[in-house]
Amino acid sequence: MARYCALDPSVTVEREFCIRRNGSWMECPLIESTSLEAVRDEIIKAKRQISEICREDDGLRKWRLHTKNTHPLSTAPKLLRDKYNCQGTSQAYCKFLEILRRYPLFRSSEMRLRSFHLCEAPGHFISSLDRFLCTFYPKVDWDWEANSFNPHHEGTSACDMLLEDDLIVRHPDHWHFGQDGSGDVRKWDSGYVSSLTRSGRYDLVTADGSLYTQDNPEEQESMTLPLLQAELTAAIGLLAHFGSLVVKIYTMYSQDTRLLIQKTASFFNDVYVFKPMSSKGGNSERYLVCLRFSGAAPLKSDGRNTENTLINCEIFFSKLQCSSIEANLATYCAISKEELNIYHDRILSEFQKRILAKYIAHPSRESRLNQEKVDRPWIDMFGKNYVEILKHVSDERSALEQLRIFDQEDVMREEEEELTNIIEIEFSAEELDFFEWDERRLIKEKVVVVSSPLNGILHSLFTPPILFRCLHYWKPNAVIDLCASFTSQSREPNHYAGSLVMHGDLLLDASKLRCFANWSFLLKSVLAGVRNEEIKRLEISWSELSVPFILSRLSASVICLLCVMFFQIHIGDKSGSIVFEKPNYSEDIPDSLESYLSLLDNLNSSTGEICCFVPLSMLAMFHPSFFNFNRQQWRKLLDSLKLDKRWTA
Repeated sequence: MARYCALDPSVTVEREFCIRRNGSWMECPLIESTSLEAVRDEIIKAKRQISEICREDDGLRKWRLHTKNTHPLSTAPKLLRDKYNCQGTSQAYCKFLEILRRYPLFRSSEMRLRSFHLCEAPGHFISSLDRFLCTFYPKVDWDWEANSFNPHHEGTSACDMLLEDDLIVRHPDHWHFGQDGSGDVRKWDSGYVSSLTRSGRYDLVTADGSLYTQDNPEEQESMTLPLLQAELTAAIGLLAHFGSLVVKIYTMYSQDTRLLIQKTASFFNDVYVFKPMSSKGGNSERYLVCLRFSGAAPLKSDGRNTENTLINCEIFFSKLQCSSIEANLATYCAISKEELNIYHDRILSEFQKRILAKYIAHPSRESRLNQEKVDRPWIDMFGKNYVEILKHVSDERSALEQLRIFDQEDVMREEEEELTNIIEIEFSAEELDFFEWDERRLIKEKVVVVSSPLNGILHSLFTPPILFRCLHYWKPNAVIDLCASFTSQSREPNHYAGSLVMHGDLLLDASKLRCFANWSFLLKSVLAGVRNEEIKRLEISWSELSVPFILSRLSASVICLLCVMFFQIHIGDKSGSIVFEKPNYSEDIPDSLESYLSLLDNLNSSTGEICCFVPLSMLAMFHPSFFNFNRQQWRKLLDSLKLDKRWTA
């Protein structure tokens, strides 16, 4: 173990490297005494020492606690909340505040700012910019748009995205998830990017994307390079003349990475690489800050000098990272509380000066972001550190182990005990006013969601992610959605749907109706039968031996609209059926429902597959019932799976 040495504040405070100024690359002779390979080897060597520590009993927890203590600004989000009245803070919030204060990202003389935030969820760059503008530029008219992985998209695994969706739910019309609905910027083409600039280009573009690489830390640069390339390509297509770009980058050991940075930087007059104080010193994260976008054509550059500049930049940041790791190793179990407090106070004091915290505490105008409380019951299913927990399930054996734990704890039992299986619903006119919205508003506010066809469901708002992942690895064929199938997507209703008689007690076999075209036809037929007082009762059953779940927003939407037609629903008992009784009087059903269903048909045939057609607020309203239904189905499925000899092996 290295001998103890004091933590050096300068390693945290001064972390900037200018690579372009006034349209020219910085004159930067290559550092002869150091090579990229040498500094990389030093970091790898130091990280191996960390691995040795983490192998010890309770070593990982102790090491994480230690590095949290040696990073004073891990407490900065709480400081901003408690002392400076900032809401929804995080490390990302703090990092962007530093960048906003340090660099002229937009012209202060302009009274309007348009910003686009790529890979933004959960939205802390937006929140930080909001507070900054409210404090220092209260008269600026700000329009913002954003993108991220869509946390509601069934085709993306929970392991691959942030599930926090507060800002998305509050401002659904500001978020753009691409043609396939996933939000994956790597799938965007030039046509889609161009469509985002119809109302004008953007003065500021940010991109804070990252991928989970803790299992392969040495491959972080190569794993994130395709994402970085997609972010930068989109950003160049979105930026207005003289606009600014802020994008998270990592190491530049690879020539492919350096060429990408070189190409991007050549579009801008001034370019810096900056690591905020609030970014942990031991990681390779830093930000490319590009000012004064030149437009479509990149500015000329000297290739040799450019390469030297970028190599020297990487050596500079790698040395800082190595120094930080070595300091953490040297002080592990060796630094006193008093010394830590002195170091903390100095760094926190510098941070507060840097962001002008005393002004941040008293903004000149109210936030432009919606502060209304929104109901998001699915968030309670995820828990803390859900990605790491899910990553532990990587094969059939680990899935089986987690399923046993899940079975023992039965994490859904409390929900079941609180709920009744019989629900009576009476909607307010306001809750159903979306039936009268036009097509553009329905799509913009994400009431109707149209996406590319999915190959299968990888994520659900109505089932705990750990259960979902375990079943995928152990019994993937057991993950079946009530209303959606991914083997065939017909545009026309099938023979079974057309043969149903809308009279008396109606029994629907959902296993024969698994696409939007069938359910759309059924919804219109049932609506006509209810209005004519011909249908008394409707039961959704399942004739196959498999066990279906309410997994997709399509299934949830179907049930929600049926609840508009019936006053009472039985859902979540052990039969597995969903029963609708007490049909509403025709005058109690909005006249606009028929035209709404017709609009859905037109959208489904012209723009792609409809995967949701009710507001998120309605999904939230019924979430406890869907959750309870899935719990009963889970118990039924588990009882059948326990017959598998591997369960008791």
